[in-house]
Amino acid sequence: MKKIFLPVIIPILWLSSCVVYYETADVRKTIDSSLAIASDNQAKTNEDYSNKLDNYQWLEGFILNKELEPFKSITRHKVKMNKTYEDLRLKTNEIKALKMTFENLAKGKKKIKSDEDIWQEFKEIKKKMKGIKAEIDQLKPRYVSASNAFANAISTSDFKILNKNELKTNIENNLSELSNSIERTNRNMKRSKRELEGAKDKINDSTYRQRIDILNQMDQLLSETEIIQGEITQALDELLNKAEILRNRDEIWTGPNTNTQKHVSNIQDRITQIKNNQAIFKKLALSLNTQNSE
Repeated sequence: MKKIFLPVIIPILWLSSCVVYYETADVRKTIDSSLAIASDNQAKTNEDYSNKLDNYQWLEGFILNKELEPFKSITRHKVKMNKTYEDLRLKTNEIKALKMTFENLAKGKKKIKSDEDIWQEFKEIKKKMKGIKAEIDQLKPRYVSASNAFANAISTSDFKILNKNELKTNIENNLSELSNSIERTNRNMKRSKRELEGAKDKINDSTYRQRIDILNQMDQLLSETEIIQGEITQALDELLNKAEILRNRDEIWTGPNTNTQKHVSNIQDRITQIKNNQAIFKKLALSLNTQNSE
């Protein structure tokens, strides 16, 4: 008996792969939301950074030697703040760049399907966006910490802000008192000279020469005092009216290693010098009066 061999029919199955897709509108909404949050945060960071950088540059304009403390430490904190600020700014810009790349890929498309050539590029955008967002979340507190440390370095230093009008008024009041005293002294000097010349024929030569010598010493002291007074006025003008230092502000920085301290110290030294001259002048005047009474 012949065996009948039935042909073995092996069915061929055509399996179609599953196609997935992303709705571009949904993805755009997610990207726009992330970008809006990052941009808002960056705007606040920009304002804070701009204010602190302005304060640093304002203070820097008064510093004589930038390598000395405490300004040197303040600069180190400023460098750290700069670094975290720049890192945060670059990450925000990366989100903006990814947004542009996405729009170029999604142009004219409502959906992006997994069987399209741009699918992998699209997935990469989503991956990068997620990664950048996580990095920004880490960078934000780092910037805040660096910014606060910088501000604290200034506030705890010996640098202080002075109102320039108050400083000017204080110094000018001192000058006014000295000026009035100098004018009175000058009038007394002229009167004493007239009186001495009037009594020249009534006193002996040695007494006349002694009194003339005292008056000459007093006159020299007055001349020196008037010169010093002019130097004080000039130093005050340099301190308060230099545009590159004041930058149209009503306040100025003072403290160790500052132009302000240098000028104020200079002014105070000259005021002290005037007062010392006046003390010497009073002694000479007393000596002259003693001789006149003899």
